[in-house]
Amino acid sequence: MKKVFIISSLLIMLLLSGCFALRVTMNNIGDAITYSPEKIPNKITNPVKDSVKLSALWIGHSSVLIQIYDKVIILDPFFQDRLGGLVVRRKEPGLDLRNLSQLDLVLISHSHMDHLSFSSLDDIAERFPERDLIFPMGVEYYLPDYDLNLIRADVTKSQGGEYIGDPIYSNGMKITPVYALHPGGRYLFDVYTWKVQGATGYVINYKDVCVYFAGDTGYDDKAFKKIGDTFNIDLAFIPVGPCRHCDSPSFWFHTSSIEALRVFEDLKADYMIPIHYGTIRYFSDPDYPLHAMEEILDKPELNYSHLTNKVKILKEGE
Repeated sequence: MKKVFIISSLLIMLLLSGCFALRVTMNNIGDAITYSPEKIPNKITNPVKDSVKLSALWIGHSSVLIQIYDKVIILDPFFQDRLGGLVVRRKEPGLDLRNLSQLDLVLISHSHMDHLSFSSLDDIAERFPERDLIFPMGVEYYLPDYDLNLIRADVTKSQGGEYIGDPIYSNGMKITPVYALHPGGRYLFDVYTWKVQGATGYVINYKDVCVYFAGDTGYDDKAFKKIGDTFNIDLAFIPVGPCRHCDSPSFWFHTSSIEALRVFEDLKADYMIPIHYGTIRYFSDPDYPLHAMEEILDKPELNYSHLTNKVKILKEGE
């Protein structure tokens, strides 16, 4: 009886929160009990290397481990199998945290459950206590008190029309919050009803390397051009979904596959790694946004084929 009440309450909140969240939940609820994430055969057991200028390991979804020279950073760590007990990940994480020998910084882009994972941060705090954890203002309403150095990024400028905020310095790295078109909040009803703010992208500078991480964002025809004009970006992590019609604009708060390529062009980055696909089934095939992007790149008439060699596609754990 208690389980029925909990599920009914969740469905009522989803109905009040919008059809997108309800559809995602209904697409996953049947698998939530019986499905186990697909195993990743090629997990790297020693991800931190010597003599590295820049490397990236895609953990899955929006979670990435990057190494810039002697610094190791994890972006939106999400290792758990399920979200809220109802949405199950399709593939296991491409990194076992126990194999990580070094971690210097954690970045959280916003408080949605697939980006701010409480259990994942618990594991990080246990293994790497007192590391810097940077998050945008608004996330503090949801963030537990971990044994981490919690640093709130002021996103007033970046979200208020200037598109670029004041930098934060951590262990010799310069972390700049930049514009993201995405709602804050966490529990669906606060996301879509109360309009809680608290999302950001980041630009990471260390020595002569510059990396951009979008988190989640929709497309804006001014913001990303400003970011691209301000920073000389070597590598950009850009989400390619979810989207129903990925070759055209989809949701205002998520870039579709073609919009992700527009962001890449605006940023003028050297390379792009697509993220935010493959792990969660939003509509049908969780890899559909990637396949749609590959088709867009293969069609010269769409004018994106010149980006083909600059888009680097990784498998989970690669």
